[in-house]
Amino acid sequence: MKALSPNQMAWLLPITILIHQLEEFFGEFPLWYSDLLNVNLSKQDFILINAIGLFLFTSISLSYFFNKNKIILVALGTLVFVNGILHTLLSLFTFSYSPGTISGLFLFIPLGIIIFKRIMPLLRGTEKIIAITIGIFVLFMVCLIALNI
Repeated sequence: MKALSPNQMAWLLPITILIHQLEEFFGEFPLWYSDLLNVNLSKQDFILINAIGLFLFTSISLSYFFNKNKIILVALGTLVFVNGILHTLLSLFTFSYSPGTISGLFLFIPLGIIIFKRIMPLLRGTEKIIAITIGIFVLFMVCLIALNI
């Protein structure tokens, strides 16, 4: 099997996000999240957060085609990888299905690993730190917004 190119990774990232968002929506993630954290994340707020997120994520991912900045791919790869890990751990720790776990396990984690193996070595030390920090920070901000909306 031929290895994925950076361009293919840039296309796959938003596709996997859309699949993940659909799994979360149809799996009733807002209800699961609200019950887990004793908050009130409505379906409407969930849709709004995810629509904005999908637009921004796709725009940033596709911007790679214009500037070929590999930090973008590693930052987004970090975001999806960590998200996949979090869904998996939450399912294990709560003994429940965290909507998004299936796409997290079978799409996000493998794609993140591929990006880390293929793209991360092409970055300098500080670029690696910046990319990983951005990915984790953005994911943290999305979670914080979902808690406070």
